[in-house]
Amino acid sequence: MKLVPVLIASATLPLPVLAQAVLPTEAVPNRAPLQQAPFVALALGSVDATGWLEHQLRLQTNGLTGHAEEAISELGPDNGWRGGPGEGWEKGPYFLRGLVSLAYVTDDAKLKAQGQKWIEAILASQTPEGQIGPKSSNDWWPRMVICWTLRDYYEATKDERVIPCLLKYCRYMLQKMPEQPLFEWAKARSGDQIDTVHWLYNRTGEAFLLDLSALLEKQANRWNSFYRSLDGSPGDFRIVHGVNVSQGMKFPVTNYERTGSTDDKTAFKDAWATLRKKHGLSVGMWSGTEPLAGKSTTQGIEMCSIVEQMLSNEVAMEALGDPEIADWHERIAFNLLPGGTTKEFKQFQYYTVPNCPVARKNEKGTLPYADDHGDDLLVSPHSGFHCCCYNLHMGWPKYVQHAWMATQDGGLAAMAYGPTKVSVKIGGTPVTIEEETDYPFSDVVRLTVRPGKDLAFPLKLRIPSWAVNARVAVNGEFVSGVKQGEFLTIQRTWKAGDKVLAEFPAEIETENGFNGSASLWRGPLVFSLRIKEQVESVTKIAGGKFDELEYRPGSAWNYALDIERGKPGNVKLTRGKMPENPWLPESTPVTLTVPAKRLPSWGLVRQERMADEVPLSPVKSEEPVEQVTLVPFGAQTLRITAFPLLRGEAVLEPGFTASHHHGGDATDVILRNPTPASSRGEGMPRFTFWNHVGTAEWIQNTYEEVKEISSVSVYWFDDSDSGRCRVPQSWQVTYLDGSEWKPVANASGYGVAKDALNTVKFDAVKTRAIRVEVKLQPEFSGGLLQLKAE
Repeated sequence: MKLVPVLIASATLPLPVLAQAVLPTEAVPNRAPLQQAPFVALALGSVDATGWLEHQLRLQTNGLTGHAEEAISELGPDNGWRGGPGEGWEKGPYFLRGLVSLAYVTDDAKLKAQGQKWIEAILASQTPEGQIGPKSSNDWWPRMVICWTLRDYYEATKDERVIPCLLKYCRYMLQKMPEQPLFEWAKARSGDQIDTVHWLYNRTGEAFLLDLSALLEKQANRWNSFYRSLDGSPGDFRIVHGVNVSQGMKFPVTNYERTGSTDDKTAFKDAWATLRKKHGLSVGMWSGTEPLAGKSTTQGIEMCSIVEQMLSNEVAMEALGDPEIADWHERIAFNLLPGGTTKEFKQFQYYTVPNCPVARKNEKGTLPYADDHGDDLLVSPHSGFHCCCYNLHMGWPKYVQHAWMATQDGGLAAMAYGPTKVSVKIGGTPVTIEEETDYPFSDVVRLTVRPGKDLAFPLKLRIPSWAVNARVAVNGEFVSGVKQGEFLTIQRTWKAGDKVLAEFPAEIETENGFNGSASLWRGPLVFSLRIKEQVESVTKIAGGKFDELEYRPGSAWNYALDIERGKPGNVKLTRGKMPENPWLPESTPVTLTVPAKRLPSWGLVRQERMADEVPLSPVKSEEPVEQVTLVPFGAQTLRITAFPLLRGEAVLEPGFTASHHHGGDATDVILRNPTPASSRGEGMPRFTFWNHVGTAEWIQNTYEEVKEISSVSVYWFDDSDSGRCRVPQSWQVTYLDGSEWKPVANASGYGVAKDALNTVKFDAVKTRAIRVEVKLQPEFSGGLLQLKAE
């Protein structure tokens, strides 16, 4: 092939708006005075899945989504959103949003009929004043999900009843919100409603909707400032709750469309950077069990957070036009989403954990999660708190829906890759683009462009940031200007049958994680140890179709890798035949072979319900070298993803971590708190180990660079007259020396006084990390209001 020039624009953002550009009829752009978005979402149903993605949606149809009423009784005819006397809060709306998305992405008549029962009941429920839904609750929050569902349904069906219904409801909101302001979950998740309000404004031009948008912003959590510091503001509702954090990321993006504010525009990426820095896990996202939980290899991510982050990414991809967001998006979709569900889409886990060599029930409070429901790792159709079992259904269909978008210069953009087909009309001419690929299991994407007649329009391709020497060819001729981490725009007159070939080669690279662990990535895929899984049914559901399952390891899991950091040369990549379901571990089409040694000292803890935290690297082992197999993260339920290494120096990530903390409490704020007036800490953020009582716990602060420390001061939290937190039984300070934790020498004394700053002085140490190790009093928990190391 020869290299030929074409009219190309390569930039972080797409081309500016062209005055004469005609957008696809399936795309409705922002109406003035809203900011013009670089991309415009296509109507639900414009993008179809093919290949392995189509099979994934078929599994969902034949699995938990299509048969949810059999597995989850709350979704039956008695549900309040179907007009019955039953559940009338978020469960029905969550499920319906995913059901409608799946029904119209797959064009499945049975699913459409199933969803129509809900739609008819909801439309019929509207009162003369405009309220919709069950009378049992007037909470704004579940109606935010219903409004999003109705807009999806309208895009797919053009049902003429929807727009008047939504307008009437929005007028009702504007009238009622001054006296009934956003409350609790609605306050945290108002970005969802703002996005729908803008969607409705773009289709109607009703000016009052912009007033409603501004009011929704005014009454919400102060997300912008939180995302830059992770410190909440007075009046915020559960702002560190992981699902709220992910859903809230729509908030600044949707506000930016109305305000044009730089503060709103930059908050999304600021949030991503701050969350990864302070709570990042080795799997492409951050911890939240349920609140943000710090860096770890055994903390996880709630399934609701996974699918809500995907939806927030999709909103941000459209409004901000930044290709890096789509890179992040793929890493969540191709790892966490399949990793958290079973491979036939019949069960899931409430928390998806990087290192999870066992998945069983446990006594509540056994695991170090702020919200430990006793079945968060159990593989079940309703694992953990009953929210994710309703919400997870939108993940894959929403990914397909937003894989392609319209561009402001009258074309189409490949935003997130996978086997799909997009069908639109541009200037009245039908255009279809078929995307044939096994991506992310292959580096090659083949596009066939089929306009109804010769047609000039721009085609934009996202070049992933991990692509090394990416190439793009049109009809066999390579084009110039391909740059990783940017959009490539090909402007030409397209003829039916034109071919575009894109190649996105990637290298195997390590990513550093907690305790100097390393995970192995190639492109958008992270790899996990292949562990044989012994599966036992513990609860029969729906005649055995959707049983609750416990998983135990049937092979060794405690390995340290014998590789260098960076781009290890002794890792072998093996490719196989692409199967129908690439998430089955025995037939997944891409694997890694890595030298490793067993690490016998690394075992199960907490009644053998979880792995101990990964040992600090580098580690030593006298065991023989073995060649172990790693498979894509999504192909395992049991897994080790963050490995200790046998080679190199200790690598520590700065940040605040703890053995356990209560979900509603502060974390690293105690490093900045002023000295309190008393141990009750009235009006101050606090850190507690609740609901752990009588246990040994620790707090760790890791610094950016080596620091000399000779004293540690602690102000204990104690609510003796009203709660069950007390000063500890005892405590000590340890410091990191190489890869070993050592007690400080010549400590002056470890005080446990109430209403006082307890300072211990010791021989100065130079270290990257300090720990305060605490033994709680029997039958009591404990906590801190202030922690200083000097």
